[in-house]
Amino acid sequence: MSAGVLPDLDGPERIDALVLAFYDRVRPDPVLGPWFANVDWPHHTPRIQAFWKGLLLGRPGYTGEPMSAHIALHRRLPLSAAQFDRWVELWTDAVRARHAGPKAEEAISRALSIAAVMKHKVLSASASAG
Repeated sequence: MSAGVLPDLDGPERIDALVLAFYDRVRPDPVLGPWFANVDWPHHTPRIQAFWKGLLLGRPGYTGEPMSAHIALHRRLPLSAAQFDRWVELWTDAVRARHAGPKAEEAISRALSIAAVMKHKVLSASASAG
């Protein structure tokens, strides 16, 4: 990024780059890294990029049902509230390091909402499955 004002998160190429920068933070992270150790990155990355382009730009392209995928992950490798909180922290850091503006703030706000719902549903699913 050049010195001065950071660009908003207002284009597909910026979202693609943000997702890559975010996962660069996640992979070595001691809290989240273990949950991403066996991810098929060539498959996962474009799906997540499409997810965020759909949310922030209204672009079609994402297909999937993330809740069931995260519940299945939780059953294999239990998640805690700390992982969801750390995900939001790293996402927020990645957004703010690269972007400023309404879409950047929307990306952070949506991440907070997504994490809250996921945390509740994933952790509740394990309690009811027990």
